[in-house]
Amino acid sequence: MKVNGIGMPNTAVTQDKEAKSNDFMGVNDFLKIMTAQLQNLDPMGGNSADTGEYISQMAQFTMLEQMSTLAKSMESMNTLSQQQLSFSLVGKTVTVFDGEKNFTGVVEKVRYREGLAYPVIGGTEYAMGMVHEVGGE
Repeated sequence: MKVNGIGMPNTAVTQDKEAKSNDFMGVNDFLKIMTAQLQNLDPMGGNSADTGEYISQMAQFTMLEQMSTLAKSMESMNTLSQQQLSFSLVGKTVTVFDGEKNFTGVVEKVRYREGLAYPVIGGTEYAMGMVHEVGGE
């Protein structure tokens, strides 16, 4: 006997507690699939996969984890590099293009918001990408 939800004739009631993109497979997803494969091995060897296939999958998984760690490290290095660059600008004369004209002034200080540096010149914050020249007259 089929029972439908109240006020929802001829529809199945489902609840999705966690929305997840279909194009991303996390560590836990991979381990669940691998566990299911190992649990369903045929002890007689009839339909079981080649052990080389499991080793290959594990190697690919390890590479994926290492690449993820490398990407995080590169992001951290990029942030540190930007901080060092911005600290070195304090007290120096820079030329900034604000979208309309070039403006030259001395960097008074650097402010940080959301991980980005903003040199302050003449009391106004500018994005680091607007700095076109350091030094000069």
